[in-house]
Amino acid sequence: MAIETIDTSTYNSGSKMQTRTVSSELGKDDFLKLLTTQLQNQDPMNPMEDMDFIGQMAQFSSLEQMLNLGKSVETIANNQNSNSITQAMLYLGTTVTAKTAEMEEAVTGVVEMVGFESGKPYLKVGNDAFTLSDIQLVSPTYVNVE
Repeated sequence: MAIETIDTSTYNSGSKMQTRTVSSELGKDDFLKLLTTQLQNQDPMNPMEDMDFIGQMAQFSSLEQMLNLGKSVETIANNQNSNSITQAMLYLGTTVTAKTAEMEEAVTGVVEMVGFESGKPYLKVGNDAFTLSDIQLVSPTYVNVE
């Protein structure tokens, strides 16, 4: 449930000035406050029906599950990005063969640098840059010691 306006106002509470900011979304704490206020202020001669109460509790449960799911998806995305960065770093110094969709032929060379663009890693091979999905072949680079 979204609130259309965001109000930031300053008001005098006794001897202190306080600032109040209204968020643009209702969270589970806000939902519980509304529900308890509704229960406290209901007409004792016409109390809330059991089915209405159960429906509101089901809405609260759904809201809580959606929030938990959102946090889980965010954690997975952060872990995936971290794994991609680690994987890209492991390519440093190795010989790779890579090809982008725009290239006619694949390029083979040593990964000289790992860079990041918009939080995603890319591998620098010669004058070309490749994403991890562009890599077709990886082989070790041998150093001749004479």
